[in-house]
Amino acid sequence: MRYAVYLNIAYKPGIRDPEGETIQQEIFERRGIGVKVRAGKCLVLLLEASSEEEAKERALKLAWDVRLGNPNVHVIEVVRVQHA
Repeated sequence: MRYAVYLNIAYKPGIRDPEGETIQQEIFERRGIGVKVRAGKCLVLLLEASSEEEAKERALKLAWDVRLGNPNVHVIEVVRVQHA
């Protein structure tokens, strides 16, 4: 069965996030809105697996194996898994 696995790749808490800081300052603070912004990337991997759990595990393993993130500064999390 084919699944779409949505991955979020972002900086770990405590690691400076220049993109998030820029969005926060240039979009929200200029409008007087006080929110903290953390930016990340959302990637969708389409892959074959026998279950949602297998798809999730394979996607995470692939993401780290091909170094979509640096384990010292990034977190990679599955946001959603759905049939594709």
